[in-house]
Amino acid sequence: MRTIPLRAGDAFLRFGVTLAGTYVQFRLRWSTRHSYYTVDMRRDDGTAIALGRGLHPNINLLAGLNLALGRVVLEGEAPTIANLGITNKLRWYPDE
Repeated sequence: MRTIPLRAGDAFLRFGVTLAGTYVQFRLRWSTRHSYYTVDMRRDDGTAIALGRGLHPNINLLAGLNLALGRVVLEGEAPTIANLGITNKLRWYPDE
């Protein structure tokens, strides 16, 4: 298990991490209308992994994609701009 650092206070975040040997670029955008973050994940070359997935507690962002990248799950409270990365953690679990 690895914690992917998140920063509170921003409606838009962009960062990259290496998961299972693959560099993944994350883009989180706050939806004011729906009050949640959406997540786009792309490989280093820009190829889409997952686009527009909602960032909700206990939901695997990679579910159903068969990518051998493991699981990426938000644990804790539902994220807001104020509590992102404080009362919740984005965690990566490798495939077993």
